[in-house]
Formats: sequence, C-alpha cells, structure tokens
Amino acid sequence: MIRRHLLISLGTLLFLFLALPSIPLHLLLFVANLSTSFSSASWIGFGELEVRGIQQGSALRIKTVSIRLGPSFLRGHFANLRIYGAEGWLSRLEKPSSSGKSLPIHIDHLLVAESTLFLDNLGPGIPVTPLRLGDTTPLLFTDVHFGSSKKTTTPTLQSATIERLIFYSPSDPLAPVLAFPKIDVVFTWDELVQHQIRSLIISHPTIYLGDDLFAFVDRIQEKKSAPQTPTTPYKIGNFNLNDGQLAVSINGQPVLPLPVRFAAEQKNLELSDFTQLQLSTRFTIPSSDINYPAYDLSVANLRGNLFFSLGQDSKGQRAKNVVPTLFADQITYRKLTAQNLSIAVTVNSQGIYGRANALLGGGSLDGGFTLEFRPDLPWSAWSSTSDMESRVITDALTPGTFQLRSTVDAIVNVNAQGKNIRGAYGTISFRNGGQLAIPALQAAEDRIPADWNWIKQGSARAALGVIRNYNFSEGEIRAVYHPPGGRLTLNLRGPEGKRDITLNWLPPSS
Repeated sequence: MIRRHLLISLGTLLFLFLALPSIPLHLLLFVANLSTSFSSASWIGFGELEVRGIQQGSALRIKTVSIRLGPSFLRGHFANLRIYGAEGWLSRLEKPSSSGKSLPIHIDHLLVAESTLFLDNLGPGIPVTPLRLGDTTPLLFTDVHFGSSKKTTTPTLQSATIERLIFYSPSDPLAPVLAFPKIDVVFTWDELVQHQIRSLIISHPTIYLGDDLFAFVDRIQEKKSAPQTPTTPYKIGNFNLNDGQLAVSINGQPVLPLPVRFAAEQKNLELSDFTQLQLSTRFTIPSSDINYPAYDLSVANLRGNLFFSLGQDSKGQRAKNVVPTLFADQITYRKLTAQNLSIAVTVNSQGIYGRANALLGGGSLDGGFTLEFRPDLPWSAWSSTSDMESRVITDALTPGTFQLRSTVDAIVNVNAQGKNIRGAYGTISFRNGGQLAIPALQAAEDRIPADWNWIKQGSARAALGVIRNYNFSEGEIRAVYHPPGGRLTLNLRGPEGKRDITLNWLPPSS
C-alpha cells in the first residue's frame, strides 16, 4: 500500500512538473535564494525548459533562456544554458540583490547571443556605453560557476572577444572619439568576481583627435571633481594594446588618418576606472619603415612615444593634450634625404601644433606647423635652414638642368585652408657666394635657328651664356605666392656683374 501511495505521489509530482514547468524553476530560485522573476516557462523538449521575460531586479533583463535540466539541477548544476536578448547593467550586476547564503551555480556550457551589457561604471563622466555580445557569433563559455565553489581543481580559463566598442562625443551622438574594434579578454570566473583579469588585449583602436575628444574629456573632468564612492580596482595580469591609430576629426568626421601606429604593453596593471589607463601605461610608437611610392617619399626607422594628459597628468595637475614624439633615421623625397629627424606634436582642444628639426645638406633644418580644429581646417607651416649646401637640393630635384653651388640660409612660410593654399613666401640668402649653372640652357642654345644672321645668333648665345654659368659673391632669391599668381625674383652680385631676374606666374585663364 505504501509503495502504491509513493508511486502515486511521484506520478503526481511528475505530472505537475510537466504540466506546470514553472514549478521546478520556482523551486530552483527558492533554493538558490535569488530575487529573480519571470513571466512564463514551457518545455521545448525532454528535460529542456524555455523561460521568458526574466528579470533580476534592476540589474538584468533577459528575453529568453533555454535550460537543459539534469538530475542535479536543484543543486545548481546545469548541463547547458542559452541566453538570448539579455540586457544587463555592469554596476548593478556587481552588487548582488539577494541576502543570506546563495546556492552556487555551475554551468557546463553557457551560450550568450544577441545581448547587450551596459557599461555604466567605467569612470566618472564616461557615458553609459552599450556593449553588444554575441551579435555575429554567439559567445560560448565552459565550466562556468558563480558563488562559492568547493572545486579544488585548477579553474578553467575563459576567453571572450568584444567587438565594436565605441565612445561618442557628448555634444554629437554620431561623432566617435574612441573606437575599439576588438578586445580579447582571458579570465576565470572566480577571479573575475574578485576584479581580476588574466589578460586584456586591445587591437586596432582609433583615437579621433579633435574638439569632440576634448569635450568628452571635459565631461569626465567635471564628474571627477565631485566626491566619488570608493570602488574595488581591477587587476590585469597582462595588458596589451596593438596597432593603435590616430586620426584628425573635424565636425565629428575623420578627415586625416595620421601615418603612425602606437602600442602598449604592461604587466600587473591596476585600474580603479577606465580613465586611469592613460596614467598607468606607457604608449610607444614601434619602429617601422613607411613608404609612399606615389609621392616618391619614404621614412626609415620611424619610432617614438605617445603621451596622454586627458583630464590630469601623473602629478594630478589639470591638463588636456595628446603629445606624440617621433624620431626617424632619415626621410627621403625623391633623392633628397634629411637625417636625424625629430618631431614633437601637441594636440589640444584648439588644434595640432608641431615642431621638427633635422640635418640636411650639412646644415640644420627647423620647422613647425599649426592645424586648427575649425570647419575650414586652416593650417600653416614654416621651415628654416642654416649653413646648408644648396647642391644637395638641386642635385636631387633638378639633376642636369639647374645647379646651384653655395651655402645658404632659407625660410619658407605657407598658409592654407584645407587643400587650398592661401599664401606663401620664401627667401634664400647666399652670404658666401657661389656658382649658378643651368645646363638645360645648352639645349636652347643648340636650337638657335641657323638662318639668323651672325649678330642675332651671337646676341642670343651671349644672353644664354650670361645665365648658364655665373659665379657670384652674394645674392638672394625671393618667392611670393598670392592666389591666383606668384612672383620669383633672383638677385645675384659678382665680378661678372649683376644678374637680376623676375618671373611672374599667372594661371592660364588670366
């Protein structure tokens, strides 16, 4: 009789489990001490339960969960759990809403697809950023466990790839300021709960240099000035950043990618929030050779450092700039080569400012440039040389046609808006004399018509000879360009007399 009643009880219980699939789920939530609610549940196969409309307080909402139940599910062990359409808030997930002792959860295989994790605790002033999970390829984790665990074996390493994490300007929701196409994370679940990450690798990030970036920084700085609740820092065992790129952004749109890449590597990195990354990490520009065949331009062994002072510097002082410092063994344009190049650039909310120096033709070359973050993209550049041997330039740029032998001082200045040159001028001074030769004029002399009379032929040859070879003791070349035309003036003085030449240039339509 007892056996019969037992069978009836088990049968009734089984019937209730099958007819009312929410019963085992309510039992599990009760045992696990979780304040989780759901709207409906149904069996979708033998031992497989589909739960819809799940909510964990204000921290987590899930559209659908598929659970494969086994004999030990009331002990918190699941063979498979699939999550679809979840929305979670990171700061709230880190604060458990249940009180008392909770049942440890162990999942053999956890799959997450078409979900969003809202990063709302990256640091003061950083806006809530949606992170898409499992959009193109579902994330699959194995041997997942939450809560206290009695496992004595080595925890299973987990890996996840985060794609397309983008931060936007607070003044323009369509203007990116930081873009992270790919982030690879390696962790164990036990360590992650304790804010420890084995490895964090950021690949191909882009920093958009412009007024939107500094508006983003201003927002962070304003929020940071308010009292902050202490938080547990994250400890990262190995941090790597690879193939980072800088791009100039105007009006919220990238307009000029800069030809440098930056990287970083550090062990045992500790961060209280995302904004501390710039203060804790040394960014380098790895050595590389750059070639632009279309412009006949190459740079050998370009390298350097990248410093961020966004919000505050390492001494706690307010600062807002990005400072790349570049070095190169040589830069070659056509056959003209400058050596020992160094460039220091400062980027702030107003624009980009740079200084450069190098060795050229036995002398020194100094220069600078300014690019303003304004809609018409105004910029200017200047350069000066001293004690440079001019034949280095003419032999490289005008071989066999125009030759100048002298030690020169020179200065050049250009003002422009975008691609349009608004004005330019330059001066070349020959203080120690030299020699001017224009071998190309020999071809003009050879083409003097044979039917000219001897006086006309002689006058032409004499005029060409005066210019073709000339020794001078001092001189100057001045060039001025004001659209649409320009003027070049050559004044030379020497024992053979004066040579004063003025060339005016106007566009063909003038």
